[in-house]
Amino acid sequence: MVGQELIACTLCGLPTAHPITDEEGRAFCCPACREVARLLHEEAPPARDNGEKALGATVAEGGPSAVATLSLGGMWCTSCGWLIEESLRRTPGVRDVQVSVVRREAQVTFDPDRTHPRRWLRRIRRLGYRAWLPGDPPYDEEEAHWQRLLIGSVFAMHVMLISLMLYFREGLGLASPETAWLADFFQIILFVGSLPLMLILGIPILRAGMAGLLRRQPNMHTLIALGAFSAFGLSVRNLFLGLDRVYFDTASMLLFLVSIGHWLELRAQKTGSRAVERLWERIPQEATWITPDGERRVPVEEVPKGARVRVRPGERFPVDGLVAVGEGDVDQSLLTGESTPVLRRPGDPVLAGTLSLDGGFEVITTAVGAETVAGQMGRLLHQALWERAPVERLADRLAALMVPIAVLLAGGTFAFWSVRAGPEVGLLHALSVLLIACPCALGLATPLTLWLALGRAAEAGVILRSSGALERLAGVRHLFFDKTGTLTQRPFRLQAVATHGVPETAFLTRVAAVEARSEHPLARAVVAAARPPDEADRRDASPPLPPISDFRVWPGRGVSGRMNGTTIWVGSAHLMATQGLELPSPLARTVEVWREQGLSVVYAGWEGKVVGLLGLGEEPRPEVVETVAALREMGVSVAVLTGDDAVAGRRWER
Repeated sequence: MVGQELIACTLCGLPTAHPITDEEGRAFCCPACREVARLLHEEAPPARDNGEKALGATVAEGGPSAVATLSLGGMWCTSCGWLIEESLRRTPGVRDVQVSVVRREAQVTFDPDRTHPRRWLRRIRRLGYRAWLPGDPPYDEEEAHWQRLLIGSVFAMHVMLISLMLYFREGLGLASPETAWLADFFQIILFVGSLPLMLILGIPILRAGMAGLLRRQPNMHTLIALGAFSAFGLSVRNLFLGLDRVYFDTASMLLFLVSIGHWLELRAQKTGSRAVERLWERIPQEATWITPDGERRVPVEEVPKGARVRVRPGERFPVDGLVAVGEGDVDQSLLTGESTPVLRRPGDPVLAGTLSLDGGFEVITTAVGAETVAGQMGRLLHQALWERAPVERLADRLAALMVPIAVLLAGGTFAFWSVRAGPEVGLLHALSVLLIACPCALGLATPLTLWLALGRAAEAGVILRSSGALERLAGVRHLFFDKTGTLTQRPFRLQAVATHGVPETAFLTRVAAVEARSEHPLARAVVAAARPPDEADRRDASPPLPPISDFRVWPGRGVSGRMNGTTIWVGSAHLMATQGLELPSPLARTVEVWREQGLSVVYAGWEGKVVGLLGLGEEPRPEVVETVAALREMGVSVAVLTGDDAVAGRRWER
C-alpha cells in the first residue's frame, strides 16, 4: 500500500490524509474546522492601510504609544470620573484617557518616554481617590468605606446623645444661669465630636459635589455637601459668638445617613460581583490544547481561536466552540438553568463552563475568556450593577436644576429675613432652605432600593441586562415562567417505576448497580432512589448493590454492564433499539402516558427485551405556589413556557 500524503489543517494545524476544502480551496481536517474558519473570516476587521500593527505596541504620529489600565476606587458619581479623566488628560505625556465609572477603571494611552503609570497613581491619590495597577494589591472599596462608617458611627452616636441633652436642657436643669457654663461645655464637645465625622465622611461627599461644580453639572452630592457644611459652618460661628443654637447634629446625621446609603450600595454591588466570580470559578482556567506535536496543558487565555481542545468525561468545557470529534450528553444548567442534559454531536456548539457527562470531545475553539457566553453573561451582570438606572439619571438631572434654584432661594430667604429679623435669623432660614432642598428621597432611597434589588437578584441567580429593567417590571401585567430550572429544582427524582415480568425491587437493584458507575444526573437519581442517603444508619438497610463488570458508557445513549454473566442495558430507546431489545406493548403504553406527564423515561433491559421503565422528573420549588398566588393577587397573569407535551404543560399551568 502506498502511503498517502498528510496535509496540515489550515485552522488547527493537525495533519489529515483526507482533507475537505472550502470555496477558497483551503484544506481542513473536519467540517467543524471549516465552519470555524468561515466564522473567523467573517469577524475579521478590514486590513489597515496605515501600517499599524494589530498586536503589540502601536506607533502614533508623536512617537511610541502604549496603553495602561488603572483600577479606580472612591468614586461616588460620574463627576468623580470626569475629574479623574481631566486630571490625567492634563498630565504631560498622556495622549488619551477613557474613564469608566461602570467598570471602575481608566484606560490611558501615553508616551512611555515621557511619563510612567506610577506618576498617575500619585496624581489621582492627591485628588482623594484610589488607584492601582494590575498586579498591585487590590483595594476593597466596600471594606474601606465600612471601616470609615464604623468610626463615623461612634462620633455620630456621641453627637446625638449630647444634642439630646441640649434639646431637653430645661428638663435636665441646664437652663439656669448657674448651669449655662455646662451647656457651653456640651456645645464644645459637640464641635469636637462632629469635626472628625465631617472629615471622615464629609470630605468624600464634598469632593464628589465639587467635582460636579467643576464639571458645571451640579448633582445631589453638591446639595448634600452644601447643606451639611453650611450647617456645620453656622454652628461653628454661633459657638464662637456664644450663641445658643448650634446644628452640629444636623450636619453629622445628614452625612452619616448618606454614607450608610453609599455603603449599602457598595455592598449590593459587591454581592452581585461575587455572583460573577462564582460563575467564573466554575470555568476551567486551563485547557488541553491539541497541537501537531501532541497535547499541551496551557492557561485558557493562551488558546487561540481555531485551536483544537480536548475535553474528557466529567470535565467542564474551558472554551466556547464546535464539536469536532466525540458524542455525549452535556449538562448546561450552569448557564441555561435547564436540568436536562443535551446530546452533543460533531458540528454542535458547546459553551465554556458546561459539563461533559459521559463523552470525550475534541472542540474547535470559537471564543475564549470574556468573549464566551459565560463571559458575556458576567459582563451583563457587572454592567447592570454599576450602570445608573433611568430614575437615578433623572435624579441627577433634577439635582442639576435644583442646585442653582436652591441657592437662589436660600439667598433670597437670607436677604428677606435679614431685613426683617437680622442676619442671624436670615442665616438660619437660608440654611433650612438648603437642607430641605437635599433630595434624599431620590438621592438615597431610590438608588438604595435598586442596588438591594440587584444584589438579591444576583444571589438568586437572576441576571439583568440593566438596572432599568427593574423599573419596567412595575408595569408588567403578563408574566411567562420557563418551567425547567425556574419553577422546578434539581436534582431529578425517581417518580415512577414500571416492570414487565420481574419484581420491582430486583429490577431497581440491578439498574442501580449499573447506574452507580455513571455520573449522569438521571443515573444519580436512580441510585438515590435505590439507596437513600440515610440507609447507612438503619438496621433494616438493604444489602449493598451487587458488583458490576465490563461497565461501558454509550455517549448520549446510556450505559451497560455485566452482572452474573448477564449484560444489563440502561438508557434511551435508541440504545434499546440498537441492541435489539424488544419493548413489550404494556410498557410502550406506559411510555406514552409518562411523556404526557412530562417525565423523562429511562429504559432498562436484558436477555433480548426491555423489562422495565424508570420515570424521572423535577420537583417543583417549594415557593412556587406562594409566588404565583402573590402575582395573581397583584393582577399579573401567569403562564408557563415548556418544551414538554401540551398535556404536561397545562398541568403545570394549573
